[in-house]
Order: sequence, then C-alpha cells, then structure tokens
Amino acid sequence: MALFVFGAGATRGCSFVDPSTHPCIPPLDRDFFTQLQRIRGRKHQKLVSDVMGDVVRLFGTNFDVTMETVFTTVEHTRRMVKLTGGSRDFNEAELAEISSRLKQAIAAVFEESLCIQKNNRTTRRPRTCNWHRRFIQNCLRRGDVIISFNYDCILDYSLKHFGSGKWNAHKGYGFKLQPGGRGLAGESFWQPEKPTSPDLTVKLLKLHGSLHFQIDDVDDTSSALELKERPYTRQGGDLKFSIIPPEWHKRFDKGVFAHLWKQASDSIYDAEHIVLVGYSLPPTDLHSTALFRTSVRKDRLKSLVVVNPNQEARKRARTVLQRGIAEQTRVLSFDSLGELVAADRAVWRI
Repeated sequence: MALFVFGAGATRGCSFVDPSTHPCIPPLDRDFFTQLQRIRGRKHQKLVSDVMGDVVRLFGTNFDVTMETVFTTVEHTRRMVKLTGGSRDFNEAELAEISSRLKQAIAAVFEESLCIQKNNRTTRRPRTCNWHRRFIQNCLRRGDVIISFNYDCILDYSLKHFGSGKWNAHKGYGFKLQPGGRGLAGESFWQPEKPTSPDLTVKLLKLHGSLHFQIDDVDDTSSALELKERPYTRQGGDLKFSIIPPEWHKRFDKGVFAHLWKQASDSIYDAEHIVLVGYSLPPTDLHSTALFRTSVRKDRLKSLVVVNPNQEARKRARTVLQRGIAEQTRVLSFDSLGELVAADRAVWRI
C-alpha cells in the first residue's frame, strides 16, 4: 500500500497556476495575506478590507505575519481575555468575529485562485490541474491512501472526474457512518462515473477538514455529515464549512476528526511507500509531526519520496520519518508534482 501526503505546496504547484495572468494564486501559510489582497472579485472586497483591518489592529501597519500566527494570536488573546475578564482593547465577541472573518477569507482566496474567471468575475467552475489528473489516472491505485492537510477540493474534484474504478465517495473519506451507511448526504455529486467497490476505494483522509465538509457537531462521531456541491461559493450570509483552523491547540482528538486521525495513524503504520507532496512537516505543527513520528513502523519503508523544492523541507521529512527508514529504503526527491507524475511509479516503488 502506498500512502500519499498532500500539503499546501501541492495546490500551489497546480499546472494552471500563473500569477502573470491570474495574480491571486493558491496561498501558502507565509503569503496568505498577500494573496488575499490580490482578490479582484467585487463581492469579497468588504471582507478583504475588514480582515486586513483586523490584522493591522493586532500587529500594526508594518506587519509580517503568517496565517497561522494570526489565528494563534487570536486564539490565545481570546483565552487571555476570558481568563482575566478584561475588556481593554478587545473583548470576546470582537475576537470571535475576527476569527470568523479569517475563516471566510480562506474560502474567498480559494474561490478566487481555484475557480475559472470570466469577464473579470469568478465562476463556480473549478480549474482542472493536469498534474492532479495524471496523478489520479497513472499513480494512484485502489487501496492506496491519501492524507491531505488542505482545505481546498482540488483532489476531490480530480477523483470525481478521473477516479472511475478507484474512488467511492461514500466510503472514501473515512467517516464513521451509521448502520447501513446512513448519516452522509451529498456524496453522489462527488462520485466518479463508475465508482469502485466501497471496500476497494482509495481513501482520502482530510485531517484538517474541508471547505465542502458540513458537520453538525464535530465532537460527535455519529454526527450528520454533508458533502456540499459548492465548496467555495457564498450564497447569502457566511459560507458554512467544517475545518480545523491553523491554531496552536488544534481540536483533532474528539469526534469526527479523532476518527480520521486514528485512521491516518493506522495508514502510516501499514504503509510500505510514503510520498510527501508539497508537505513540509512544519516544526510549528506539533500534532502532525507527532502523528508521523509515532505511527511509522520501524524499518518498514521500502521507499520514501519527497516532492518539494526546498532542501530544508526534504531534510525535515527524512528526519521525522527516520524510524521507518531502513538500509534498503529507497529515498527519492522531486521538485514538483509535475515531475513526480512524469516518472513511472516503478521508479520509486520497489
């Protein structure tokens, strides 16, 4: 079984990304606010202005912060205000609104960067990545597992359009369903033309949630679940979705997400081949790093492939997964997803 791990770099490296023709591109943590300010769509301009005002209020006019830094600062400020009972310059209600606007801003950036533009307006039609298409068609096999830390739906759309015979949306997301497979709505939209058997499907475990997940109660494993047809498009009021924000204290150990993280741990333990695509195992994400460190089986890996142009990220991946690397493990690197899919799977699979 091969395990693929997708991070923000995989979406950033989509074949359609070209800032010279479409300036707002899929964001990374470090440049999220740069991409936010490149949104051209009129309907999001008030949200962009409000969020940038929030960040200036928190960090000053000459700020240089990541998305995770802002979420974490808001998180800890809310906890401190609650502890001290102080009103000062912030109160709990204002901080909750700031956090909510930040989440809406994530959806706005993805709508602008991942949907087709027509007459300077964003349509609901998602862009198609040639590299993701070739990954689904040529690299992925039934029974493989994908762990994704991304909120976007590039992989979901690719599985829908190109995953016939490999993907079944009803069981593929790894949710704990009610008896008879009940408790999940909307999966028919995300099915390929010919879904595979539920027992043979590729698994797509989205450990930080997704913009098309709508979960009534994330702390309840048996909560009602819905897969929305329009992940990025807001229609009257705020867009509703279920994600784990990039805060310091991520709520991954209860309910629906706990079930997904447990499956991810089992998949890492069982994997003989691990391919990290645009995921750098950031040292600030202690939860994810701990997941891989503790789950990889000693000397288990036949191959480790790191798809990342950054040398430090490649080194960090090898260090975190060191326990699984044996003398015979084949360790390979590629700069991009495009390079990976250009190589035959036999190159990195022994």
